[in-house]
Formats: sequence, structure tokens, C-alpha cells
Amino acid sequence: MNATTESQEQSIELGYSKHAAIVLLTFTVLASRRPDAIFHAQFWAEDGRVWFANAYNLGWWPALLRAQDGYFQTLPRLGASLALLVPLSLAPLVLNLIAMSVQVLPVNLLLSARSSWLGNLYSRALFAGLYVVLPNCREISANITNSQWVMALCLFLVLVASTSRSVVGRTLDISILLLGGLTGPFCLFLLPIALFMAWRQHDRWRWVLACTLAAVCLVQAGALIYGYSIRPHYPLGASPLLFMRILGGHIYLGTLAGYNTLAAHAGLLESSFLLCLATGGTIIVAICFRKSPVEMKLFLLFSATLFAVSLIFSETYPPPGMTVWASLAGAPSNRYWFFPTLAFAWSLLSCLRSRTAYLRLVSAYLLGLMCIGIYRDWRHPAFRDFHFAEYVKRLEAAPVGTAIIIPVNPEGWDMRLVKH
Repeated sequence: MNATTESQEQSIELGYSKHAAIVLLTFTVLASRRPDAIFHAQFWAEDGRVWFANAYNLGWWPALLRAQDGYFQTLPRLGASLALLVPLSLAPLVLNLIAMSVQVLPVNLLLSARSSWLGNLYSRALFAGLYVVLPNCREISANITNSQWVMALCLFLVLVASTSRSVVGRTLDISILLLGGLTGPFCLFLLPIALFMAWRQHDRWRWVLACTLAAVCLVQAGALIYGYSIRPHYPLGASPLLFMRILGGHIYLGTLAGYNTLAAHAGLLESSFLLCLATGGTIIVAICFRKSPVEMKLFLLFSATLFAVSLIFSETYPPPGMTVWASLAGAPSNRYWFFPTLAFAWSLLSCLRSRTAYLRLVSAYLLGLMCIGIYRDWRHPAFRDFHFAEYVKRLEAAPVGTAIIIPVNPEGWDMRLVKH
């Protein structure tokens, strides 16, 4: 294939009808992985305790302006505001549908011709498909609390995509930057990427994107500096052994074999196995980094940065006598593993296109093994039924001003609604 033909294939853009069909197909696939999110929707953690409870008790506008955990979380707060427009019994469903819609967005961004750094349309479809079926990611599935991680991926894809020349495309870019930048602290780590891309390509619109991201970074940094939330500090317990168990068990083995608890209970034999996995997986990622275009290099660096920050500043509450890293070693399918897991999976796919036959063979073999993880992790466990509808009836029958405590998932969490 000559360079002209390859360039033409990379620039093929899908029409609006095809993008709509992709949205429906991707949504169906995601729903098949967690059907209870639609057919038996329930709140998850902050979905109920914070986002919806604040919107219901305080009103949507005061709740929207509140920071949480030291930064602003605009997406889930907007979702909770929209959930106020439907009957209370349908509120969890609204939040889940919004979360799943956010999960769909990276697929459309990846299939756009603006993501031609991943190759032609066929190659981009493989990267998008791998993202949709990714093992070891149940904690970010169909819940709006952890949608901030997917929004961070959308932010990255917008920043490294080729510049849009249409009003619609540019409006979408700014909207994603504003919403994603004001949802979680990820904009702080993406700003260097935005500035680098603007400097590298000397494009005026890229400077607009970088300045927009810088503005939301100031907002998030202000929230962090002024300390809206003070988290308790626990002993970190960092050690090379625990790092190897986390990297080998939760990232590399989690990508290939799916959910597993090997890192939590690793003896001498298991630790030796995880050490080999950690070493081999890191070598593959390093080779991918060396051979990939600059956009993939930036993605790998971004993923590694988030992984490191998650290990140092994770929002983890270990039981008495246990350190943070020991607790993380026993936390498979954690949201913190999403980016490094995706980075490893995409590294395998990138190496599959290598001109080195041996590297292609190894990548093909590991991608074949990954089918095991995809199969094992296809269906995410359904949430426990706390009979939310019964509490809704109790709240509706209660006098104005009555506070009702409603249990939500995971077990031990609840939300407090005051009848108005």
C-alpha cells in the first residue's frame, strides 16, 4: 500500500448516521456487560450519598457549585440535577444511562478520522473495540461516580486529535474540555499535553484548547489549594514487592486473565510469577513507547503518571493494621487500574503492527490470551438489591421534613433524603 492510499484510508470520516449506529451498538454491548444497570438500576456509593442527595436536599444549583474530595465534579452533579426531573424511583436509571453514554463517547472519538494517529479506520475500530470489551474494569462500569476516568480519556483523545475545521467539531471539543476539565483533577495532568501539542503543531486552535484547559485547571487548583475536603492519611506501606504484585497481578495479569486476586495472596511461587509478568509486560510497553507515534507516547506517559499518582494519593481506607498499598494489592478491578490496563492492551495492539516478526508473534499470542480475560469479565456482577422502590414509597408517604436513610451499594453505604 503506497503512502497516498494509506493517507486516504486514514482520513475516511464516518457520517452522522453511522456514528449514531455506533452509539447504539456500543451502548448495547455495554448493557450486556451490566444489564442490571438498566433493568434493575440502583445507586452506587457517591451516586446516591453525595450527588443525588445533595441535589435533592439542597437544590440543583447550590449542589452544582459544591466541591467534593478537594475538586469539582460537574458531570455527576449535572446528572443528579437531571435525575430530579423524573420520579424518584427512576433517578438511579437516569444516572446509569448518563454514565453509559459517557462510556460510549470514546468509541466515537476513536473512530473519527481525527484519530488517524491510530491508523486507518480498521485499526481505529480495533482500538475502540478493545476499549469496549476491556477486562478488569468493573468498577467504572455504568456508574456516574467513576465516569470521571472515562471523561479523562475523552479529554486526552480531544487534545491529541487532529484539529477540527468545523463549527460543530470545535464546539464539541470545547464542551468536552469544559465538562471533563471540571470533573475530577485530571485536567492538571493533561495541561502539559495540551501545551506540548500546541507548541509542536503551531496551530492557533490548539492554543485555544490549551488556554481553555488552563482556565479549568485554575478552577480545580483553587479548590485543591483552599482545601474543600481534608482526607485522612494512612500509612502508605510502599515496597518493591507490593509494587511488583500490583503491577503484575492487577495490571498485566488483569488485562490478560481478567479479575483475579493473585496479588492479594501471593506466596513465593506466585510472587515469582508476578515478577516475571511485571518485567515482561513493562518490556512490551517500553518497546511500544519507542516505536509508536508521539500521540501514543503521550498516552502511555499519561497512563503511567495516573498510575503513579493513584498509588501515592489513592482514596483508600484500609482496615486497622493494614497499609494503603497492602489494601490496593487486594483490590482487583479498581478504577485506578483502568488507564494502565488500557495502556497495556493498546500497547499489545500497537506491537501487532510492528515490522518485527517476533514482536508481532508475542503480541498476537498475548492478545489471544486476553480473550480469556474478556470472556471471564464480560458480565459484571449485579449490585445487591436493597429494594430501593420500597424506600421511595416510604419517603413519599412521610411528612415534609422527615429524613429517610436509604441503603445503597456497596454494602455499608447509605444516603439521607429529607422529604420536601
